[in-house]
Amino acid sequence: MTDSNSYDCIVVGGGVAGVTAALAATDRGWRTALLERGRVLGGMARSFPDERMGGEMDCGQHVLMGCCTEYRALLRRLGTAHLAPVDERLDVLVVDEEGRRARLREASLPPPLHLLPSLAGLPWLSTADRAAVGVAVTRLRTLRDVDALDAHDFATWLGAAARGSRRRAMWDLVTVATCNLGVAELSAAVGAFVMREGFLRRRAAAVGVPRAGLSRLLSPTAAILARGGGRLFLGSAADSLLDDGTGARGVRTAAGEELRAPRVVLAGPASLLARVAPGVAAHPSLAPWQRLTTSPILNLHLRFDRPVLDAPFLAVWDSPLQWLFSRSRLHGEPGPEETVVCSLSAAIELAELPAEEVRDRLLPHLHRAQPASRDARLLAWRVTRERDATAALRPGTARLRPGPGTPLPGLAVAGAWTATGWPITMESAARSAQAAVAHLAAQGRRSPRTQLAATA
Repeated sequence: MTDSNSYDCIVVGGGVAGVTAALAATDRGWRTALLERGRVLGGMARSFPDERMGGEMDCGQHVLMGCCTEYRALLRRLGTAHLAPVDERLDVLVVDEEGRRARLREASLPPPLHLLPSLAGLPWLSTADRAAVGVAVTRLRTLRDVDALDAHDFATWLGAAARGSRRRAMWDLVTVATCNLGVAELSAAVGAFVMREGFLRRRAAAVGVPRAGLSRLLSPTAAILARGGGRLFLGSAADSLLDDGTGARGVRTAAGEELRAPRVVLAGPASLLARVAPGVAAHPSLAPWQRLTTSPILNLHLRFDRPVLDAPFLAVWDSPLQWLFSRSRLHGEPGPEETVVCSLSAAIELAELPAEEVRDRLLPHLHRAQPASRDARLLAWRVTRERDATAALRPGTARLRPGPGTPLPGLAVAGAWTATGWPITMESAARSAQAAVAHLAAQGRRSPRTQLAATA
C-alpha cells in the first residue's frame, strides 16, 4: 500500500542548499519531495530567459573556486560540472580606470610563495605596501585559532596591512566579492578563513565561471529525484509545518495540500524558518539568528553592439565596478554583440536607487576601465538586485548562526547563513545541506509510508 502524498523526507526550498539536501536524502534511499515556490531551481543563484537582453540571464553573477569542494561535488552528482569548469590555477586580469593592468596569477611555487610574483607585479602597491601585506600573510599562515577573531573586524586585525586606501583596496577586492562586505565591516574570523582557505593553499583560488545559466546547472534534479521515487514541485510554496506534538510530520502547501514525511529540511534564507515554523524560530536556541542583518548585491547588465571587455572576466581595482563578466563569451553566444555583467557586492549605496541612476553612475566608470565601451552602442540594459542577498557576517555574528538541528525532532535547517564555518556562498549552502541530512539520519525516524507498507 502506498500513499502518494507520503515521503521519507520533504525539502523546502530549491536553491543550492535545497537541491543538495534533496539529492543527499535520495542517496540515502529516502523518497524525497522538493518544494520550490519559484518556476525554476536556484533560489539566489537562479537564471531566467530575457528577450530584451537576449539569451539566459542570471539573477546575479556567481563564481566558484577550487576550494568549493562540496558545491563542485553537487555539480558532478548532477552531471553538469562541465558547465562550470574551474581553471587549473588562479589567473585573473586586474585593471584600473587609469589604464594600468596586472594579472593576479598563481606561480608554480609552494604556498604562500605562489602569490608572491603577482603581489610584486601589482602597480598599485608600493614596496612598503607589499612588505606590510607580506607580514599579514605570515600572520595568517601561523594563526592557530581563527574562530577567536570573531569579535574583531578584519581591517583592525590586519593592522598596517590594511591601512590606507591602496592596501585596503587589495583586501576588499577579495572580501567584497566573497563575503559581501569590505574588510572594515567583516568579521576577522571570516576574513582570515577566506584568505587561508581560498588563497593560501595551492590551486584553492582557481576560479570557475558558469558557462550556462545557473538554473541549468541544477536542471537534472527532477530526474534524479524521480528515479528515487521522489518528486520536484515547482511553483509550490510551503505554508506551514505539520507537527503532531512529537515532531515534524510534513508540510502544508500554500494551495492547502498536505505532504507527509517524518523528516523535513527547511533549506533557504533565515526568513523561511520564520515563515513556515514561527514557533521553532522563536525558540531560545534559535532566536539569536534574528539579529543577523543582510547585505545587498546588485548587477548591471549591458548589451553592446560589439565586444568591449579585455577578457571574459576581470577585476577593476578600487572601483565601484568591482568585477566584470562577458556573459556572451562565457556562454558561447553567437554574433558580434556582447552582454556585460557589472557585479557589485555590498552595494548598499546603489541598492535603493532607480535603475536609470544606477546605469548612469556606473557607465562612466566602465568607459574609463574598458575604453572600447566608449564607442560601442548600448542596445539594451537591465538592473537586477537582491536587497537581502546574504547575511552580513560582521564581528560577533558567528554565535548567531545556528547548526542544522532544531528543538523539533524531524526538522532540520539548511542554508548558506547557518553555521558552516564558511562565508555566505554556494559552498556554504551545499555544506549546510549535507549537515542537515546527516542530522536527520542520526535521529532514525520511520516513514509513514514504510509503516503503511508493513501493514499492507
